[in-house]
Amino acid sequence: MDVFVARQPIFDRAEQLAGYELLYRNTAASTTASGAAAETMCTDTVIHAFLDIGLGQLTDGARAFINCTRDFLLDGQVDLLPAESVVVELLETVGFDEPVIDACRRLKYKGYTLALDDYVDTPLAAPMLELASIVKLDVLHADVDALRLLAARLKTYHLQLLAERVETQAMHDQCVDIGFSYFQGYLYSRPELVVRQEIAVGVGAMVRLLNLLLDPGATDSDVDDGFRSDPALTYKLLRIVNSAAVGGRGVESIPFAIRMVGRQMLYRWLALLMVSSMTTGSGMQDHRVYATLLRARLCELIAESIPGSGFPQALFMVGLFSRLDAVLGMSPEELMARVHVSDDIRQAVLSHTGPYAAALEIAEYYERGDWERVETLTQDVGLLPTQLPWMYTKALTWVNLQLDAMREP
Repeated sequence: MDVFVARQPIFDRAEQLAGYELLYRNTAASTTASGAAAETMCTDTVIHAFLDIGLGQLTDGARAFINCTRDFLLDGQVDLLPAESVVVELLETVGFDEPVIDACRRLKYKGYTLALDDYVDTPLAAPMLELASIVKLDVLHADVDALRLLAARLKTYHLQLLAERVETQAMHDQCVDIGFSYFQGYLYSRPELVVRQEIAVGVGAMVRLLNLLLDPGATDSDVDDGFRSDPALTYKLLRIVNSAAVGGRGVESIPFAIRMVGRQMLYRWLALLMVSSMTTGSGMQDHRVYATLLRARLCELIAESIPGSGFPQALFMVGLFSRLDAVLGMSPEELMARVHVSDDIRQAVLSHTGPYAAALEIAEYYERGDWERVETLTQDVGLLPTQLPWMYTKALTWVNLQLDAMREP
């Protein structure tokens, strides 16, 4: 399934890139953010930008300007985003009442940059001028004299002004003269569509995980099992761990990743993922996912029987990523570039080298039915070839049990 995010560049007075506004799109042919409720647009844009595509690939290291709805703000979902990498854009429709103002005070205290989008100068908006850093003004049909007066008043709050919908060089020059700091519009660039294939996430698996995360009696091992039953969720988890909001690097196992993220943040990301998946209508995993789970579990079982083979749960990750590229429809190199795992896992997947390579090769040759090669490899690591059929059967049983659980209502 393809996912879409549009980005429109924002430039400063020196004509240098200052950031990108990220915009919702629901098809490759879409040219406007239409066809969905505001909340859906907000959550889908965040999900696709941070998890499916990757913020770094969308913005090239520049700041991302992200539209924020009232619910997204008050529910604390903004806290999932890295303060140093985003500008939170608030529309007047958010409603500048006490709950919103309190939430904005908290965000400012935590280091977030706030922008008032499509700003209308009303008494209700006045408290926000003390909290915002940027005010965006639509200059397309603005009266220049009125714009100059408004800009002068806003500058008394030490705000930076962003001119949006700049479509002519004359308007650009006027905005520079008025004192605008940033510029956005068709004169510079129309929104550019970024398309990336998304890996579907089963809603049923997410519901079970959300319940586990809310259950104080559930152990990390229980949560680990929930993730391992769905390769898509494992992939999403690693994207979360390695996002700028968490800063994790060198992840060796799912339990380690869970501990790095923390249950509260993990729950909130999964809630967003569930909403996104429900709107896109993702279905059951196909045979390629079945084969991916099978190899992951088989690699883990092999590792458990090889002395000094390394961390068995790391081998689950090796087996998973050795086939997940086919599920995603991308090259192994592109896949590994989008998740940050340990060097040992990366070497095993990309070049079949390092301490984890032996278990992966045994699993691959066993799947192919190359018994002569399997016998040689197993002897090299001190494993009996007769152990492999038992491991394969055990792996099959595990996969079937997990998929059956996913199909339960």
